[in-house]
Amino acid sequence: MNKTLILALTFTTLVACTDSKEDKYQRIVDLEQSDELNSTEGLAKLAKMHQDYGMEYADAEANNYLYAAAQFYYYENKFGDAKPLLSEYIKRDDSTERYRNAALNLANIYSVETDFDNSDQLITAVLDKEIPTPAQWQQIIKLYQDKITAKIDVKPSDYERLSLAFVAVGRYGEATSSLDTAITKFPDYEKRNNLIYRAGFVNWEFAKNTDLAKKYYEYFLAEYPEDDKADDVKQILNSGMLKMSNEEILDMLKGKGN
Repeated sequence: MNKTLILALTFTTLVACTDSKEDKYQRIVDLEQSDELNSTEGLAKLAKMHQDYGMEYADAEANNYLYAAAQFYYYENKFGDAKPLLSEYIKRDDSTERYRNAALNLANIYSVETDFDNSDQLITAVLDKEIPTPAQWQQIIKLYQDKITAKIDVKPSDYERLSLAFVAVGRYGEATSSLDTAITKFPDYEKRNNLIYRAGFVNWEFAKNTDLAKKYYEYFLAEYPEDDKADDVKQILNSGMLKMSNEEILDMLKGKGN
C-alpha cells in the first residue's frame, strides 16, 4: 500500500471518528434526560460535556453550557476548573444577570488567591453595567470585607464600595461605620470631604438618624468650609431640612414654605 493511500485512509478514519456538533449536542441531551444525573458521577460527566461544548463553540447554546459548567465547578469549589471557564464566559457577556454572577464568582476566586486588584476590576465592571441584585450586593460586601481583613493594599475606595453595598441592602449602620473608618484611617485622602458628606447623607436620607446626620454635616463644615457643597450643607442645617418631610422640603425649595 503506498504512502498516499495510507494517508487518505487515515484521514477518512479520523473524519469518521470525529463527532459533529449535532452528535455532541444530542449526547448532552441524552445524558440530561437519563438517570445518570441522579449520581455525583453523572453530574460531573455532564459538566465536562458542557465544558467541552461551551469552549469549542460560541453560539447561544454553547454559552449556556459554558455558564453551567463554570457554575458547577465553582460551587464544587473546583476553582482551578472554574476559573478559565468564567474568564471565557464574561468575554462573551450574553446575559447581563448571568454576567454579573460569573464576574463576581471569578472575583471571589481572585480574592481567595489574594489577587485583589483583579477582583476589584471585576466588581467595577459589574457596577458599571446594571444595579446588582441583593444577593450580588452581599457577595460584594464579603469580597471587600475579605480584602480589608487580609490587610493587603487597602484603599479608601474599598471602604466606599463597602459602604455603597451596605446601603444597597439596608445595613445603614455598617455603611456609616465603613465611611467613618475611612475618614479616620485616611486623613490625607483627596476625597475625604466626600466621605464625610456621604456619611451625613446616608444617615439623613436612609437611616433617618437626623442627630447623626447633623453631626457629620457639622463636621464637614468644620473640616471643609470652602468646599463646593458647603453652602448646601449650611442650608440643610440652618433651614431645619433635617426634620422636614420630602414634601415640606420640596415646598420650601419652591418658595412656598413659611
